[in-house]
Amino acid sequence: MTMVRFSLARVVLADTQPSQKIILKEQGGVRHFTIEIGEPEAVAIYRRAMKRFHPRPLTHDLLDNVIAGMGGTVKAVEITDLKDHTYYANLVIQTADGEVRVDARPSDAIAILVGANVDLFVDDERVLAPLYGDTQ
Repeated sequence: MTMVRFSLARVVLADTQPSQKIILKEQGGVRHFTIEIGEPEAVAIYRRAMKRFHPRPLTHDLLDNVIAGMGGTVKAVEITDLKDHTYYANLVIQTADGEVRVDARPSDAIAILVGANVDLFVDDERVLAPLYGDTQ
């Protein structure tokens, strides 16, 4: 498995659409792709990216606090698969016992990513190849 570094390029909020979008862009490359997400997740990503925090912890803030409270740190986010138009992701958490990968929706993982300022990786074979054809 070859993981390619990506970043969150844009959050697209559209009042007239039932779903919102995030655009991910390859670091040092030209590839990009869009993931459709729900409005609450898009707003959470946008708020965290813009450093607009709520006075009380919201869901993603709570998850940050739980991870830290248990002695872990978010090391990275990996988008690992694309099946039936659905993306799959992992939060990579560093603990005292080693790395732990936790299954997550990409939108939630990216909300955690922008709050923690960590790296985003995308599987070249399982995600990018279906989108772009042979990436080799």
